[in-house]
Amino acid sequence: MRRQFATAAMAALMACAQPAVGVAVEDFFRGKQIKMVLPTAPGGSTSLYGMALGEFMARHIPGRPVIVPEYRPGAGGAVAASYVYNAAPKDGTVITMLLSSTVTTQLLQPDIIKFETAKFSHLGRIADLPRALIAWHTAGLNSIDDAKTRDVALGASGKTSSTVIHPALMNALVGTRFKIVTGYRGAGDTYLALERREIQATTVAWDGLVSERGDWLKDGLVKVLVRIGYRKMAGFEAVPTLADLAKTAEDKAVLDLALVPTEMGQAVSAPPGLPADRLQALRRAFDLTMKDPDFLAFAKKRHMPIAPMTGDELHSLIERGMDTPQPVVQRLKKLVGGL
Repeated sequence: MRRQFATAAMAALMACAQPAVGVAVEDFFRGKQIKMVLPTAPGGSTSLYGMALGEFMARHIPGRPVIVPEYRPGAGGAVAASYVYNAAPKDGTVITMLLSSTVTTQLLQPDIIKFETAKFSHLGRIADLPRALIAWHTAGLNSIDDAKTRDVALGASGKTSSTVIHPALMNALVGTRFKIVTGYRGAGDTYLALERREIQATTVAWDGLVSERGDWLKDGLVKVLVRIGYRKMAGFEAVPTLADLAKTAEDKAVLDLALVPTEMGQAVSAPPGLPADRLQALRRAFDLTMKDPDFLAFAKKRHMPIAPMTGDELHSLIERGMDTPQPVVQRLKKLVGGL
């Protein structure tokens, strides 16, 4: 009888404790701002997805805090990631859009990068991130073969970003002659550079291009030379993919690693070491946002595909990328210029 009473009493205590955790989380977030750190300048797909997520995800966080953007562009996303990993409060008041090339950046520059991608508190992925190599219509480039015949100025951001790695691999494996100009802070900057004819080509996130410069595609102001990623792009199925350029098994292994960013996509994370109940609340809010009819309608209206992963699924994807054999990593590093 005493054992039954003790068991019942313990169960009652546990039942009472469960709501208390939720109340504590709600009390913590109520009246607060959550900083959404964005690794690019305004105007690209990362900013677009981050701003949309911030508007709708706040509704699903207990206490309904306000999510506000903070831009920290630079070094191919490493500036923002380093800040969030090392300096930001680890209490749930800072989240970030990890730039999709974060895994390859860490693999290629392990002695310089000051974070471990797998150790972030991952909330989930909003969508994959296929990219495209595009050329301005006056550049005289109608196919990837045309870029083998003369030097082509190509705009990019940091040297370990996908904007550099993908065209550098084309130079090494296909014989293109892209002259990569780094320093652009995001797609918004490279779009302007194309219009001003400072550069002739660039690589961009496909969804951002369709959403923000869809008229360029319709009006023929840009030519799509290569599709980068595994998603089909309606109307451009005849354009070769980056994976199509592999001639050997060794080339394919390198390109598979280089395409990890397209799968990591629009990833949302927080600093490592968050209190477990707040991380659970943020993950749940993210998952609910991915099913929110208002969010989905907003995304559809702006031509923003949604292909979510949970935090656990994103973590597993990142770990697979980080487990790439060192010979493949070193060959990629050599092919793109010994980064």
